[in-house]
Amino acid sequence: MAAVFVAFAPFSKRHTLPQWSFSLGMLALAVEQLLTGLAIRANQPLEIAQLIRWRFVASAFLPGLWLLFAATYSRGNVKEKIGKRLPIIVLAFIVPILLVLLAPDHLARLTKDPLLPFQWSVHLEWAGFFLHIVFLLSMIGALVGLERTYRASVGTLRWKIKFMLFGMGTLFAARFFTSSQIVLAQEIDQNLESVNAAALLICCLLVGRSLLRRGSFEIDLYPSQSIISGSVVISLAGAYLIIVGVLSKVIGHLGGDQAFAIQTFLILIALVGLVLLVQSDRARQIVRRFVSRNFQRPLYDYRTLWLKVTNATSQSVREKDICLSTTKLLSNLFDTKLTSIWLLEPSNTQFLLAASSDQKTDQNLDSEATHIEAGSIPEELLAHPAPINLDKQKESWTKTIVASNTSRFPKGGNRILVPLTGQERVVGFMVLGDRTNTLKFTQQEFDTLSCISDHVAASLLSAALTRKLEESNEIEAFQTMATFFVHDLKNAVSTLNLMLKNMPKHWDNPEFRADALRGLGNTSERITNLINRLSQVRHELEISPQKLDLSELANHAIKEWEQPSHVQFESSLSDDLQIRADKIKLKSVILNLVINACEAIDEDGKIALRTERDGSHAVLNVTDSGCGMSDEFIRSSLFRPFKTTKKSGLGIGIFQSKMIVEAHGGSITVVSRENHGSTFSIRLPLA
Repeated sequence: MAAVFVAFAPFSKRHTLPQWSFSLGMLALAVEQLLTGLAIRANQPLEIAQLIRWRFVASAFLPGLWLLFAATYSRGNVKEKIGKRLPIIVLAFIVPILLVLLAPDHLARLTKDPLLPFQWSVHLEWAGFFLHIVFLLSMIGALVGLERTYRASVGTLRWKIKFMLFGMGTLFAARFFTSSQIVLAQEIDQNLESVNAAALLICCLLVGRSLLRRGSFEIDLYPSQSIISGSVVISLAGAYLIIVGVLSKVIGHLGGDQAFAIQTFLILIALVGLVLLVQSDRARQIVRRFVSRNFQRPLYDYRTLWLKVTNATSQSVREKDICLSTTKLLSNLFDTKLTSIWLLEPSNTQFLLAASSDQKTDQNLDSEATHIEAGSIPEELLAHPAPINLDKQKESWTKTIVASNTSRFPKGGNRILVPLTGQERVVGFMVLGDRTNTLKFTQQEFDTLSCISDHVAASLLSAALTRKLEESNEIEAFQTMATFFVHDLKNAVSTLNLMLKNMPKHWDNPEFRADALRGLGNTSERITNLINRLSQVRHELEISPQKLDLSELANHAIKEWEQPSHVQFESSLSDDLQIRADKIKLKSVILNLVINACEAIDEDGKIALRTERDGSHAVLNVTDSGCGMSDEFIRSSLFRPFKTTKKSGLGIGIFQSKMIVEAHGGSITVVSRENHGSTFSIRLPLA
């Protein structure tokens, strides 16, 4: 049966990495089981040894293939996940293959069974022992990967991949069990091979059921990194190994037990059964309702529930993210396979599908199923703000919503419409259905949904307001930039126009031609500088740090500055201020501060540059006796782009200086008083 799935990837319409790893893994398992069966039926020790050796070769490919499959199956970010786990996956491929190729004579040895003289026992040697250790660890890793995929899925998405995950989980759990037994006994037991064969048969049946159910191989999920911290698989594996280790010591001390392998297998089955029971939606639902009914307890822990709702709606200010997290929360909370959120467009003409528990990616959505014509729906939602049972309504507007939220299960129960309204306007609505056990929603749950909908609607309205503010800020920034840009271009164009008007009259004058050429050069340079400064804003900041002395860098920057006659300059530079910095960019910051200080001085004034050590930091101060700045300007405008008090300039220099200093792990501050001057201070960590 395993060989049937080998052809799955080559003949599939989509050739993906999970498909190939699955097919090759099944091929390796089929070859391994075939060689194991031939070895069991063989009688000659030489033939048995040769078959066992080739069996080890086939087994050596399994750890890497199954780790690769578990890390990529149903993942929407395959490249990112592979990049993070690539070293582990490569080791899982290389180590077993090297053990098989470099130490083939140290994998296992054959000995006659003292109780059955016509049978042979396979005892592990050091290479075979380490091979099964790798196998044991890789199965734990593969199970953790499947667990993360299962826990990241909700609603219909979990229903689609459940049998695939259970089938592969059965196979990996059985392999984990047999490998642990082989490592403990350092012997390959024929009964353990029967367990592997049975697990492979169950795996094939469940995987086949999954493919028949879905008609495709995988979906796109984005599991959270935090899932591994609370992994049930790791806890289960640790508990099992501890229990088996203690039992083996006790039984070994008492003289051994022939049924030890069966006992440990029953322990594993019991632990797996307990985990499946805990993870079962049906079991959790039955227990919760039994406790609520017989012990007079509320159906939900409302403090915990409200904390979950608040976390789900406060982790983002984007409407799409709020809808996605709310959909996942509601699917888990009410055990529904169908959960969707529809938002009303600003034009109030149609509702768009924002999130769904059956949604793969935006590119895979059918455009016909992602919008509903608004019609009279907004007015009806305002008139009926409480949750309603869609399948019991006969109005035409409810039929439109029902048609766009089809049930996948004939006995999935009724679909519930939950309006999203706030501030006397319609935000959208939620639809819940296909509930586990076909349970009806109680009045208590209707009240809970009403409270959740109010909170979600408020979060969506806040997100919409935030988006409008961002758009307004972007327009304001563009208008400000355009104002500066147009102002400078207007001055440049005025100069050129004046020159063109005078050319016919004075072209024969050599002095005029020389002056015109200088004017053209200055205007061209001015426009080029303007474009360069604007380009610096949109480019991503990159630094190339190197070890240098801050005082020497400041001295080099001053040499590039043309000191005006009306400005008195003095410096006090300390020795041995070694830092790691980008020489060119940090020098431009120092030069920009000195130039700004100079431009702040209208008449005679003074600029002081000082460097010093302050604990583990180097400090550079630029002080001027110029016009100074108000507290309001410093607080709201100084370090923002396109904000300036100068008649000319774009207000980019200080903004970019702050970005450069912070990119070096430092800070820039200012102390200023109007008409009394300013002091800019840069703090950078010492090397």
